[in-house]
Amino acid sequence: FEDAFANVRKTVDASEAEFRALERNLRQMSLETRTGANELAVIMGVAGQLGIRGVENLTNFTRTIDQLTVATTLTGEEGAKNLARLMNIMQESMGNVDRLGAAIVDLGNNFASTETEILNMSLRIAGAGKTIGLTTSEVLDLATALSDVGIRAEMGGSAISRVMINMANAVAQG
Repeated sequence: FEDAFANVRKTVDASEAEFRALERNLRQMSLETRTGANELAVIMGVAGQLGIRGVENLTNFTRTIDQLTVATTLTGEEGAKNLARLMNIMQESMGNVDRLGAAIVDLGNNFASTETEILNMSLRIAGAGKTIGLTTSEVLDLATALSDVGIRAEMGGSAISRVMINMANAVAQG
């Protein structure tokens, strides 16, 4: 655990009291889930690396990623990076991480796409979506629809982004 928590110390700017709180939160969380404190510390280290700050935000982000890892096709470290990147692109508040996670789970449960496919496609179209004024939920919805019809994020994300930008430009030009 000390080795894993060293990465948290390296990536998070916090006081000693805050580090003690983070350590305590990780150990407590590991008692409440099937994920060990070491794996949770890795997720928290990724969160710190991606700019998430504050004991509450780091703890909530780590808990949400852990829950997504248990309940979906997302994996801990990769899921943490992708979710944090999506939140960054869409300028989503870190206080909404649990709602965003719940939305991804709901879409994955009710449509033909997996949570990983939805998140990957969302990342591909988020920049264009933000540019044309889409909300995070609209980006997730569009990503789900695109993934459901078999468009792969690697191939279709760029093309769809260009179409969205071209449509927004055409509307702006009348």
